[in-house]
Amino acid sequence: MTHSINLPLPRRTPAPAAEGPHARSAKCARIKDLGFTASKHIEMYGEHFEIVSDPFTEGDCIAVHVISRNDPEPHPKIRTLRLPTAILVGKSVHN
Repeated sequence: MTHSINLPLPRRTPAPAAEGPHARSAKCARIKDLGFTASKHIEMYGEHFEIVSDPFTEGDCIAVHVISRNDPEPHPKIRTLRLPTAILVGKSVHN
């Protein structure tokens, strides 16, 4: 004789709703207000960078284009640096 047990299926947590353009724009403005703007110098991930763009959205992150001080002159490479928004809350950039 075989017995079967019916177990409830685990509930799926709904995926977070995608952010609209207004929410992404507001995050970029907030990051910009914190000082992450073109011509600012920052240290992140153990490297020194010069920001060469205003913040923009990239996927679910906010990013800026940067040049590393470690790049060779005269043609440093422009890179995209993702800024984790959760870490940036309350931080500001100082010249």
